[in-house]
This record gives sequence, structure tokens and C-alpha cells, in this order.
Amino acid sequence: MRHRRQAKYFGRKSAHRKAMFRNMVTSFFEHGRIKTTLPRAKELRRWAERLITLAKDGSLHARRQALEVIVDKGVVAKLFNEIAEEMRGRNGGYTRIVRIGPRRGDAAMMCYIELVSESLKKEAPSKPKAEEEEAVAPTVIPEAKEESKEEVKEEEVKEKARDEAAEKGVEPEAEDSHVEEHESKEEPQDDVEEKVEKEKAEEEQEEKASQDEKAALSTLEEVKSENKASQESENKKE
Repeated sequence: MRHRRQAKYFGRKSAHRKAMFRNMVTSFFEHGRIKTTLPRAKELRRWAERLITLAKDGSLHARRQALEVIVDKGVVAKLFNEIAEEMRGRNGGYTRIVRIGPRRGDAAMMCYIELVSESLKKEAPSKPKAEEEEAVAPTVIPEAKEESKEEVKEEEVKEKARDEAAEKGVEPEAEDSHVEEHESKEEPQDDVEEKVEKEKAEEEQEEKASQDEKAALSTLEEVKSENKASQESENKKE
């Protein structure tokens, strides 16, 4: 019975088991992700995270300890130079196990074990483009125009006239409108003479156009009559 035994033997001797995990951890750091059974992945995670902790130390002694486990020297260089720098901000949890379902045949649970490469810094949520494009137009306050002294005097005179008219009982607005209508009716004589001359010229042009039309119609009738006479004379000769 295996009561209170923490080690997992995987049905192999110690030498075979050690060689198997050395090869697995080497291919894991070489490719960054491998496919295996769930119990092996959980045991491989212990080996991989201890080696990453050694790589973060970066000393010569740590490199020699890693070379005792990892078979390939190039993979050790990759572990110390690249992977250790990526995991510098993490204090553990360097790997992830993703289950993919049972294996066909013996129904062993299969999974992927991979390195975690996401950064721990949370990025601020980006604003939607519509809000960025909509720029608020600056409010323009119209500047008040300075009234001239003459306009102020005119307004004062108008107010006085209105007050006087109100005292007398006369409506000033009606008087102003009557004056404006009278002024609009009175036109200068020069404008009247020009309008009369334009009307005369237009009438003369119309008369000339009508005379030309009549002359053209008369010539057409003469030509038609001549053609008929010539045709009749030819018919008689035949």
C-alpha cells in the first residue's frame, strides 16, 4: 500500500523516471508548450518552476545546477536570457495547464502545459472611437457692439417724441408708417422718364419683329404660287 507516500512513480524506476522528466522539461523550455497527460503535467510543473527560479537568480552556480537537469545547453541559454527576463515581475505561477479532454483508447485526461507570457499590468480600458472623434465645439460669445453717440442721441429724441405724442393722444407709430408710405410713393422724375423710354423701345422692337414675320410669310406664299404655276404648265405640255 502507498499510504502517506507523496512521490509519484508513474510505473517506472527512478532512473527511467528522472530521464523522462529531464527530456520533458528540456522540450518544454525549447517550445514553450507541450502536450501530455494531466498527472505528468502536474509533476512537470514542479520541475519547470524550480528551474525558472534558478534562472532568475542568474548566477554561475544556478546555471550549473540547471545544466544538471536540462539536457541541451542552448535551452539553458534561452532559459536564463529570455524566459527569466519575461518572468522577472512574477513571484510564481510561471506555467498554465489547459485540459483538452480524455485520450482515445485508455481515456487518460490530456492537457497542454505552457508558459504564461501575459503581463501583470492591467491596461486601462480604451475609449470608443466615437467619443474620441466627437470634439466639443468651443462656445463663441458674441461681443457687444458699442453704440455710437449719434445713435444714442437719436434714440433719446425718439423717446421724447413718443412721450409728447402720448401726452397729446397721438399714435406716433401710425404717423411714421404714413410718412414712409408717402415717401415710397413719390419717385424721382428721372426714373419715370427712363421707364417710359424703355417701354417705347420695347414696343418698337415688337413692331419690327411682327413686320419681319409678315414679310417672310408673304415671300413664302409667292414662292409656293410660282411652283404651282410651273407644275401646271408642265402638266399641260405633256
